[in-house]
Amino acid sequence: MRQGHAVPQRTIRGAASLEGIGVHTGARVRVHIAGAPPGAGIVFSRRDVPEGAAIRAAVGAVRSTQRGVTLGNGVTVVSVEHLMAAAAGLGIDNLRVEVDGPELPALDGSAAGYVAALEEAGIVEQEEVARVIELGEAEVAVGQGHAVTRRAEDFRVSYTVDLPPPLGRQVATADLAVFPTAIAPARTWGFADEAEALRAAGLARGAGLDNVLVIGAAGYLNPPRFSDEPARHKILDLVGDLALLGARLQGYVEVVRGGHVLHLVLAREIARRWRDG
Repeated sequence: MRQGHAVPQRTIRGAASLEGIGVHTGARVRVHIAGAPPGAGIVFSRRDVPEGAAIRAAVGAVRSTQRGVTLGNGVTVVSVEHLMAAAAGLGIDNLRVEVDGPELPALDGSAAGYVAALEEAGIVEQEEVARVIELGEAEVAVGQGHAVTRRAEDFRVSYTVDLPPPLGRQVATADLAVFPTAIAPARTWGFADEAEALRAAGLARGAGLDNVLVIGAAGYLNPPRFSDEPARHKILDLVGDLALLGARLQGYVEVVRGGHVLHLVLAREIARRWRDG
């Protein structure tokens, strides 16, 4: 895997603050997002933890992939994937992210709120060149899921999700040009019959019909934004998870029956191939 096209790094001119409920903790939290200098990457910190260490978004900082991505460095921040996806989808490389609780707010369950906030803050180019990884031929698998990468002129994704009847198989494709309108609004989804078990495990305590697309025996329990919204949200998660590489990507990625675990296995394989030349 090689260095891709030369493009400038980007950050935001102003700042943005958002408030909401964490989908897993159920805690009300506020997040403040500001620009950062070239080469800083995306760095999280916890305002509620005295002298808490900064957490640079990176594959090596991942502490959990259980129903989301948790980053840590002494302290942890839960559910970073939607903000990471928003930044990557807009081509933003450097941000400072301060949160006053353990988890980023879920907002409406999608990345649309983060995209809107970053755009409103103003996206600006910086003097240094961004790191761009040109993807080569690679394949990884976890259980029944697998992912492949190939060379392409731009970053494009195809994602296949197998759902029970009547929804069945969904296949969504996208590139970053359509991310803000076609991918960012796609919400987290889950099955109605799993809700009780998730809450018993300390998860999904802030989940509800206002921030999750819920699937029941007869199909969607609340109105979908897209007929293939689950597959589109998987693309959103993938974009956010691969952003932990700290680089823009150039190439084609195809995933079948994946999730955060497979995404991080793929990210580590991309990093290994990049490191080994």
